[in-house]
Amino acid sequence: MRKTFFTTVLAFVLSISAFSQGNSGLGFNYQAVVRGVDGFVLLKQSVELRFSLMPGQSATQASWVETHNVMTDAVGTIGVTVGKGIKAGGVAAAFADVNFAAVHYWLKVEIKEGANYRELSYTQLTSMPYAEVATNAISAPVGSVMPFAGSKVPDGWLLCDGRAVSRSEYAALYNVIETAWGYGNNSTTFNLPDMRGVFLRGVSGTSGRDANAAIRIPLIAGGNGGNNVGSYQGDAIRNITGNIAMGLNDLASGSGAFVTGADSGGTGGGSGGGSKRYGNFDSSRVVPVGSDNRPQNVYVNYIIKY
Repeated sequence: MRKTFFTTVLAFVLSISAFSQGNSGLGFNYQAVVRGVDGFVLLKQSVELRFSLMPGQSATQASWVETHNVMTDAVGTIGVTVGKGIKAGGVAAAFADVNFAAVHYWLKVEIKEGANYRELSYTQLTSMPYAEVATNAISAPVGSVMPFAGSKVPDGWLLCDGRAVSRSEYAALYNVIETAWGYGNNSTTFNLPDMRGVFLRGVSGTSGRDANAAIRIPLIAGGNGGNNVGSYQGDAIRNITGNIAMGLNDLASGSGAFVTGADSGGTGGGSGGGSKRYGNFDSSRVVPVGSDNRPQNVYVNYIIKY
């Protein structure tokens, strides 16, 4: 009878601890301080709790339900790992099947009173269990290329620096890109993409957006050319034109990339009274110039998933 009394009048001061990231996707920590209605902490008392993970505040069907029989400790606290209890319902076959990345989950906590459970709290998990999200997340497929803002390449990735690597050691990557970026030693190695100092461009395919797709060349020996992934294309600019209007005896004016002028110290003919007329070509009058052709840019490292 004493146990029934306590379970009926228990009031919980609840707190969800930092989600555990060391459980390999098998649960997260939950802690509570148990007090009676008089405010005193209940020490070393047995309670049975039921935890339900609801896929949304208004959800009627739980994704996962489990129960825990616990004893408060010497200072009145309990600690359980949600995901390690006794399965008591839910549509998921196992806790690992709960996809925390799909929706914002709500956690319902209930206490057993006789043969029934009474709701104690219903709160949103405002911080997703990171280990669980990682378990359900789709990893980057082998062969994915991404810009990387650091200098130390993370595990599972390689720098796109064009070097030759082992076909057996990186078999999964080789099965995806094969020799599109270079055949290595043409036997036991293959080349990684070399994306240093270049911009990426989507394969034109049937889009017709690259008029010169057919004459693209391999970047490294044995790699793809033409309208294929891995092919390389050198720099080029669109044609820059201008006009010089010419009178009978002099150069009257220039347009576009041309500029005209006179050199009074010259000896050429024309209406300049012995001056020399000239026309200069200067593309900087039309476009920004530099030692290469480029848009505004910042440096990143490109890395590839293996």
